[in-house]
Amino acid sequence: MRYLVISDIHANLPALKAVLGDAAGDWDRILCLGDIVGYGPFPNECAEELSRLPATAVPGNHDWASIGRFDLDYFNIHARAALIWTREQLNSDSREYLSRLKPLVQEDTFTLFHGALTDPITHYILDSLDAEENFSLLKTPLGLFGHSHLRFYFSRGPGAQVVRHSLRERNDLDLLHRQSLLNPGSTGQPREGDPRAAYGILDTDKGLWFLRRVEYDIPAVQKRMRECNLPDYLVRRLAEGR
Repeated sequence: MRYLVISDIHANLPALKAVLGDAAGDWDRILCLGDIVGYGPFPNECAEELSRLPATAVPGNHDWASIGRFDLDYFNIHARAALIWTREQLNSDSREYLSRLKPLVQEDTFTLFHGALTDPITHYILDSLDAEENFSLLKTPLGLFGHSHLRFYFSRGPGAQVVRHSLRERNDLDLLHRQSLLNPGSTGQPREGDPRAAYGILDTDKGLWFLRRVEYDIPAVQKRMRECNLPDYLVRRLAEGR
């Protein structure tokens, strides 16, 4: 199977559409690692798009906050303002879709979660110590996660040593002898200094992990954000990729 792996769309429909177009014909199923909404101006459109596709998704902290399952006090002032707006915009179909997502999905080859196995909604995996703690809880060859908006690739072999790998466009995975933790980066709001939409392609038959980026119409999204009176800080950072 080949999976299109996306995360942290953050209500950015043009970025999502650009990824779907760029990866067209290269995947059998979509895996979405949470934060479908929040920050951006197209929450219903993104929820609808995912709901009609062959996609398995988990919720992120912004998704739960948008439907009242997570306290807004957790967020900074800009994120909180966007979430208040998002709560007012969500229609019943979007709320129903987000509400039925499970925070942890485990299959034979992979486990999906937004943040970390220690807490799928709020915790982060940022360094080797975080990875080591999460490997101790991982029961499948692969763990796929998002939340940080940063691309990471950690592995742990039979000796239990955690290795952080340098990122390449193509990464070889040893599914039989090595566990891996994979983060594809953010589709809708990257934070690595590159504003292009990020995504991954996972080939579980060949044990390959591809990292990709694609350009999209950032000014059009910024224009819509301003029309919705979303915080200017969020508007500006979209073009900065930070």
